[in-house]
Amino acid sequence: MGKPVVIWDKFIRIYHWLIVIGFTLNYFVLEPGETIHQWVGYCVCVLVFARAVWSFVGPQRARLNDFFPTPSRISKHLRELKSRKIPKESGHNAVGGLLILLFWLLFLAQGVTGFLLEETDTFFGSTLVENIHEYIAHCLFGGAIIHILAVFFTGWWGRIELIKPMITGRRN
Repeated sequence: MGKPVVIWDKFIRIYHWLIVIGFTLNYFVLEPGETIHQWVGYCVCVLVFARAVWSFVGPQRARLNDFFPTPSRISKHLRELKSRKIPKESGHNAVGGLLILLFWLLFLAQGVTGFLLEETDTFFGSTLVENIHEYIAHCLFGGAIIHILAVFFTGWWGRIELIKPMITGRRN
């Protein structure tokens, strides 16, 4: 079977699951506008900033230049997927990289709109900003569903472990 390959460092794994918990709490559990909802949202924004920094200083698989979506990288991943031969040592692919960048932007936009609603007098009670904030939350939920489906499909079709490495850091 071979020696396990280290895919995700501890920071990436902790970041990933904290983002999952933060989004789940704010989308499904906590009351919008409540102090705890705000703090969870701000913590998610701090996590995104920390992850962006880690994309320049962390290990190779965590780096932006490892998964940045270029047309040639996207094409390469689609060829690997079509042939059902995804390299065992691969981290995020370029298609996943598109979703990562989109998530970063959406989480930060969510934080900004939440801040405008709760911390400024100008936009407090603004229906437009509330609608944007809610729309972004729904887009994040849709993106999460796409991400989960893509992980299961790619893992099955591409014959590669994707869930275990996000828990243990290693792939067999």
